[in-house]
Amino acid sequence: MKKCVICGVTLNSQNKSKEHIIHNAIGGSLEDDEIYCKTCNELYGSDQDKAFTQIFAPIVDGINMHKTRKTKGSSYTGIMCDQNGNLYTATYKAGKVVKLEDSNSQYVKYEEGKFKTLYHHFKLDNAAFKLGISKIAFNYAIHCGLHSCCLERVFDYSTNRLIDKPVIIPFIPMTLFDAVMEMYPVERFFHTVRIFNCGNFLYAYIELFNTFQDYVLLSEKYNFAECGNIDKSYGNIIEMNEPLDKDLLESVNPRDYKDADIIRCQYHIDMDKLLEGLKKYHNYDCLDCSEQVNMLFACMGKTAYEQIRIQSYIKEYKELIDHHYDSINFLKTFQVFDDIKMKSQFLHDFQFYTIFNDDCVNIENYKKILPDGSDYPVAICKILNNCQYFSSYSHMKFHILENCSD
Repeated sequence: MKKCVICGVTLNSQNKSKEHIIHNAIGGSLEDDEIYCKTCNELYGSDQDKAFTQIFAPIVDGINMHKTRKTKGSSYTGIMCDQNGNLYTATYKAGKVVKLEDSNSQYVKYEEGKFKTLYHHFKLDNAAFKLGISKIAFNYAIHCGLHSCCLERVFDYSTNRLIDKPVIIPFIPMTLFDAVMEMYPVERFFHTVRIFNCGNFLYAYIELFNTFQDYVLLSEKYNFAECGNIDKSYGNIIEMNEPLDKDLLESVNPRDYKDADIIRCQYHIDMDKLLEGLKKYHNYDCLDCSEQVNMLFACMGKTAYEQIRIQSYIKEYKELIDHHYDSINFLKTFQVFDDIKMKSQFLHDFQFYTIFNDDCVNIENYKKILPDGSDYPVAICKILNNCQYFSSYSHMKFHILENCSD
């Protein structure tokens, strides 16, 4: 049996708690109920998660986002103007203006059509961001079967807490191939998490909204000689898929007890939890036997359907990258380069990061190592240590995000 990584209590059906690897509030789909117990999940995550997801509130409201559980959302501010060019500070929640103030902080009645949003304030709390990113990396490492004691650069095993100052390395494209891949917007926004090692160094690469891209150093003591190299990843589409599929819902709705038992086993439905919810919120005990059966079957069908829907959002990292690769006209891009050296360098990078026969990205190399054999995160650190930080790249990615989410 698995144990809670915080308090060490053995997890069972009564005390285990589902944890989103990437926060549900920002569209993460993958869940694991074998990381934290209910008590630790509530104490450990609430304030920290809220501070982290608050950062992305303006982005979340701009995307028709899929969530496995409904959330209230966070408020954020921005600047609006009227027809005369006067500026106002607006407070938004769930995409709606809930408060409007003039330059003197006086309340102004908001009327739709009379005011226009100029921009939203994006407040990056650096400490909250680093802790949130490191928690995603930690959660996914545990999900992949790594022990918390082997993740010493993000988790203090003596205190059972995430460390306050994790090593976060912002991604910067180091080759022309990477630069081209990043300059084109994706067809649909997605999140990705990838864990891999470069010798004894264990990293997580995290990408949120195809914009916030960071490596997290998990360990400097990964025993690859004994454990072997590791490269595990997952991605999930953020944007909402097609509307309710009534035929699919009907197909997973039990017709009799035998059918119900098959669906229960196939979709690993926790019947105790299901009944607990029906009794608590739907007056299940007040119904007659026939009504109870109908309600139970309907709830089982919806639970199974939602599991199918969630799985449709979770994708292989390679599948997402290859899909983006297929959308880019590399020949046209190549012709843009005027300099012969740049053309030659681009071809060299392209050959290193793609598999010619399959016409796809070589995922074994992509964002892990450079054509000269050096580790990607280490090469970025050398750039950062020399104070050569390419802030223009971050601005470009944010500009793409803003344009695509409007």
